[in-house]
Amino acid sequence: MSNVNYQDGYNSYTITNGIEYRSDHTPTVQSVTPPYGTILGDYNITINGTNLGFDMPNVLIDGIQCSIVNYGSNFILCTVGARPKLPTSNTFNVSIGSKLAIIQNGFLYVLRWSDSYTWGVDLPPVDGDLVYVPQGMTLLIDQNTPVLAGIAAQNGTIIFSNDTDLVVQAGFITVVGGRFLAGTEASPYHRQLTFILYGNYYGTQQPMFGNKGIGCLECQFSMYGIPRNPTWTTIAATINPSDTTFTVSQDVDWQVGEQIVIASTSFLHY
Repeated sequence: MSNVNYQDGYNSYTITNGIEYRSDHTPTVQSVTPPYGTILGDYNITINGTNLGFDMPNVLIDGIQCSIVNYGSNFILCTVGARPKLPTSNTFNVSIGSKLAIIQNGFLYVLRWSDSYTWGVDLPPVDGDLVYVPQGMTLLIDQNTPVLAGIAAQNGTIIFSNDTDLVVQAGFITVVGGRFLAGTEASPYHRQLTFILYGNYYGTQQPMFGNKGIGCLECQFSMYGIPRNPTWTTIAATINPSDTTFTVSQDVDWQVGEQIVIASTSFLHY
């Protein structure tokens, strides 16, 4: 329970325990399946959550209506509409009657790297090209890239497909005021994502960022992999140069094929 403070310019008073916040009265969107789709629309998405069945839901994606097909206390099924042009910002809003839902994970309209219409009248990028992601656009990288000069997002979004292993090759990746997303806390990235960055001291430099790097200025940079714990430990006995096995002091989350680095226990690293 919380107090309510009232003021009308002349009078002020407090109502003790005047309002009660209740989780069982709060609509919450926990996930959306699928989490992204094309701008062409005409496909269904399922919104999963809690307390979604109090009243008729309303779903807006970038301001476009998602037509309700069915709904219940823990789901909403709706048909995504087409989005004809880029919005100024990407939004996902769900309301149940007059109640605005809490959004833990939403939905995004995307342009897939692998789709020809993503590039309009141009051919898909080739070695040496610069890829630009403008405001309101979400570029889904769903296949290996050529060796690009760079990828620049200006208030746009770059996300990476969780359906396949990916290799992204570029001189730089820069995100200014946009988003760079690989997995979420609720749905971690479980594929192998490899970045190969090219450049040298004498190459072309970006202001503030230089080259051969991933830069983020006033952007959302979010990468969630599969939780691994613990990832390091201490050895239980001395390891000699000819040893092919060693013993650690506790169980550790290492997978077959991974590299293990053993650090020196002294300042003399030999």
